[in-house]
Amino acid sequence: LVSRVFAEALGQRLFRPIRVENRTGARGNVAAEEVARSVPDGNTLGVVTAGTLILNRHISRQMGYDPQADLTPISRFASLPLLVLGAAGQGVRTLGELVEILKARPGTCGTPGAGTAQHLALELLIRSVGARCDFVHFRGIAGALPELLNGGVQVYVEAAVIGLPLVREGRVRLLAVTSRTRSALLPETPTVAETVPGFEAETWLALMGPRGLPDSVLAKLEAAAIAVARDAVVVQRLRALSAEPIGGTRSELAATIRAQDSIWGPVARAAGLTAD
Repeated sequence: LVSRVFAEALGQRLFRPIRVENRTGARGNVAAEEVARSVPDGNTLGVVTAGTLILNRHISRQMGYDPQADLTPISRFASLPLLVLGAAGQGVRTLGELVEILKARPGTCGTPGAGTAQHLALELLIRSVGARCDFVHFRGIAGALPELLNGGVQVYVEAAVIGLPLVREGRVRLLAVTSRTRSALLPETPTVAETVPGFEAETWLALMGPRGLPDSVLAKLEAAAIAVARDAVVVQRLRALSAEPIGGTRSELAATIRAQDSIWGPVARAAGLTAD
């Protein structure tokens, strides 16, 4: 949904239609690899998540491309706040209460799949507080969310765009957001860092192209992407989807990738994550 809002506005800026094609699978590798192998002329671009760019290279044993070497950063255009969600029926109202329960006895933590951004954020949280949790990895969000709703798992981390409607319906308990500071979308919701000092985890969406994009094409795409993310109408539409516009430069995106790679690589290795 966020990608389509962005693509529509980007096409208007570039005076050409942009067709959005979903290529799911392998934690984003299927789509990203197609972009990496495309002709570097600016006609094929990818919306790539933080997980695809950073996590996959640490946990995938078989990849036909290097997500950092074979893709060209253009702009990080939106962040998606991650929510720590608790099952509504367990009576837990704060993250601190949940932490105490999980320290006393192992809990059940659900994820939409091993090695996903949701999994790694929850893995980092559990390790940071010295708690214990049995991780249950489902086949995607469609498998994980029903287990949270029926109490099959105690805690789950998900992007606000997916989790917030369930919170508003009272079907799950919102315990915290994982960003360093409180989200503008949820100013009354505490951060994990207010309970676990220094904690930060977020996922984001970046516009990427294949390696070898000409400088002239790259500069044009970067300028258009930044302008789109700062457009008042686009900002309103993205926030309605619980996404926070960024509009970062290509150099800022490259720096973010390097910085977060040094954080999440060790977490993935410590969790013993590997995937074919």
